[in-house]
Amino acid sequence: MSLYADHAALCGLNTEQLAELALYGLRYRALGATDIDFSKPDILEPYWTGERLVKQAVEIAGKACTSGCPLARQRDGEAIGHLSALFNCGVIDNAIYMEQFKRLNKTKPS
Repeated sequence: MSLYADHAALCGLNTEQLAELALYGLRYRALGATDIDFSKPDILEPYWTGERLVKQAVEIAGKACTSGCPLARQRDGEAIGHLSALFNCGVIDNAIYMEQFKRLNKTKPS
């Protein structure tokens, strides 16, 4: 019995279709979860990649650390989590992992 079997909008979807729907949701969230302005060329690229995701996480962690943000350690931990998870799942390769990890270590919160 599916957890979503009783939900009218998801009735009849198999596991693969639910996973695809979840990916659409993650992509929407990665794009800012706002109305999409189709006149912006960077938004029109519909696919986010693991590389893009870790670069963004490392960039956010770096900005938080250099600005003295109280959540700098949390942002650093999130970036490390993104790096580790996507590398262990094979979404990013070793070169991307090492490059982003070195960038992250340059701005490590103390």
